[in-house]
Amino acid sequence: MSCAGDYEVILARTLTPRIMKVVKIAELKNRLSYYLRRVQRGESILVCDRERVIARIDRVDVGAPVPERDGEWLERLERRGVIRRGTGKLPRGWLARRPRVRADVVTALLREREEGR
Repeated sequence: MSCAGDYEVILARTLTPRIMKVVKIAELKNRLSYYLRRVQRGESILVCDRERVIARIDRVDVGAPVPERDGEWLERLERRGVIRRGTGKLPRGWLARRPRVRADVVTALLREREEGR
């Protein structure tokens, strides 16, 4: 499907035909909040890059379980050692025990840039 201009398309191949808004990346970036509100209301957005559809944004139910594909993907990452999933809740006060940084991180970063590191 190509993206020639700002328009809405009707997807008839689905069980219930629906209208999807087609938007280019620049327009989406400029009006992200507007389009996310449309998605919250149940609309779908097709995102285009250089006259080609590259993504679809749909509303997700808050309590929806992780789709099987995502679950399988997470399991694969865990087997490869890329991630380690938690097994329970974090203990109370865990966040309070984080190390305190007394340095000015921005100043240190700017100093490193000046020194060419």
